[in-house]
Amino acid sequence: MTVEEVLYRISQIKELPQDMNEYWDNISQNDAIFLWCVTQGVELFSPEDLEDLEENLQQNVQTQTPSLLKMEYWGQCILDTISEDAYCKTFDIQLIREAFFKGLYPMSVTIDGLQILSIRHHNRKCLITPETFRIPHNIRNLIEKKFGDYTLTFNKAFSECVDAIKTAYPENWLCDKLVNAFTEIHKSPDGKVSMNSVEIWHDGKLVAGEIGFITGNSYASLTGFHTENDIGNVQMALLGRYLFDNGFAYWDLGMSIPYKYRYGALDYNRQKQYFFRSMLKEEISKFPVNTEIPLSAFLEKDLKSKPEKIYPDRIIPFPEPNTKYSYLGRQICEITDSIPLQLLYSAYMQGIFPWFSEEDNEPVTWYSTNPRFVLMPEDFHCPKSLKKFLKKTPYTYTMDKCFHQVLKECAKMKRSDQNGTWIGPKMIEAYTKFHKAGFAHSFEVWHDGKLAGGFYGVLIGSVFFGESMFTLEPDSSKSAFAFFMQAFKNCGGIIVDSQSYTDNIARYGGKNISRDAFLRIEKEALYKPLSTDFKSEFQNVVSSHFIEIRK
Repeated sequence: MTVEEVLYRISQIKELPQDMNEYWDNISQNDAIFLWCVTQGVELFSPEDLEDLEENLQQNVQTQTPSLLKMEYWGQCILDTISEDAYCKTFDIQLIREAFFKGLYPMSVTIDGLQILSIRHHNRKCLITPETFRIPHNIRNLIEKKFGDYTLTFNKAFSECVDAIKTAYPENWLCDKLVNAFTEIHKSPDGKVSMNSVEIWHDGKLVAGEIGFITGNSYASLTGFHTENDIGNVQMALLGRYLFDNGFAYWDLGMSIPYKYRYGALDYNRQKQYFFRSMLKEEISKFPVNTEIPLSAFLEKDLKSKPEKIYPDRIIPFPEPNTKYSYLGRQICEITDSIPLQLLYSAYMQGIFPWFSEEDNEPVTWYSTNPRFVLMPEDFHCPKSLKKFLKKTPYTYTMDKCFHQVLKECAKMKRSDQNGTWIGPKMIEAYTKFHKAGFAHSFEVWHDGKLAGGFYGVLIGSVFFGESMFTLEPDSSKSAFAFFMQAFKNCGGIIVDSQSYTDNIARYGGKNISRDAFLRIEKEALYKPLSTDFKSEFQNVVSSHFIEIRK
């Protein structure tokens, strides 16, 4: 964006002098910065008085005062601003050190050829702690098969690492002034902040790396590069392993990007970020000097992924549908390349679910349908013919006896409204973990010791999210579903979510409601537990063969 474009845009929201030529001839670089910030909706200050804002910003630039360091007017407002970025003309090293120390990210932007320092204070950012960190299951195989003779080093080639990053990403925010400041901080660490590089080598060649900073006993990644497939994932996994084997309290990964969740990253708002920083040790941690660690050395330890855990109080936010990917469909919220367990839980807590075809090489696509097809327990209708069948059913019914097998049978079912199956390896792996965590459940129907039918879904609070059903023998699955609905009603269940219309659920009383109505019901029901143990109640209903019929 040029200064002329800035002036035009600002003229749409702010009255400018009639003699634009004179204004143009005398406009300062600082005015251009200020006007650009306003047009971009960036709030540098809490006060809304633009005259006062402009005056203070001009004075700051003219005096070259690193206000953040002294915590004066501008510096304080960087911490309090609603938006994420504040800007400054000077690349003062002390200012950048202080930004690091406060957990902020010094970056840069270029406007009309002018390089400007940007201080980013994330509203939400990804952090990994020792409790949440995990190594994806394929890392050991990658090291054994491809990278066993590669080595990991720290601070061996900071400048070379920076150059490689700039080569890999020409549009990177690492401008020359910022690189000079980072290099100076790297060469002269103080007792509060150190600037570092992490490198992966093969046959004397730098093949992957990143730069970041240490404050206290925390490490923050800024940006990195890789020149070979998979080596970036290996570097990230082993760096995390090194950090948490050596007493680091947390790993700051900056902005939220789905791939980070695979390693155990969770999103935290500013209040939680402040909490983490308050717990840091004063003594700064250090990376080893002149140390080369063969990647094969990590195989001597157990690199298997720790079991994923779900943290109910940590909900990863999703974009609203029809915003980020509106060009793909009005009901799509997000697209990722994997299904981390915490992300899957967070999705259901926001009325969102994954639905995609691995057979067609589709990415993981997250939906929030509108309208929403639901079944309320009080509306459940059990046909008399089915009730008659239940009284003398030849089947036996169980819950959570063979979850994995139920998923595989559901995947085999051919459905008239779709080609292939949406239950592929990623879905099976994700929902199996969800089952082990206690949220996904299967309902099985048996005949002469063989699986005759069943279904599975997700149960959170008083909401059941039905996922898929299969039938191998007549009336098997529908009879299990009838028993399920009676037990769900007895336990105080509030709503069954079928996501989209199906003839099967419609015959039992399913109906469409708006997405907003569903979210209102879900918001309350998710946090309301069932009144009794559901598995026990399900078996009681099966044993009594009692099903109410709605008149």
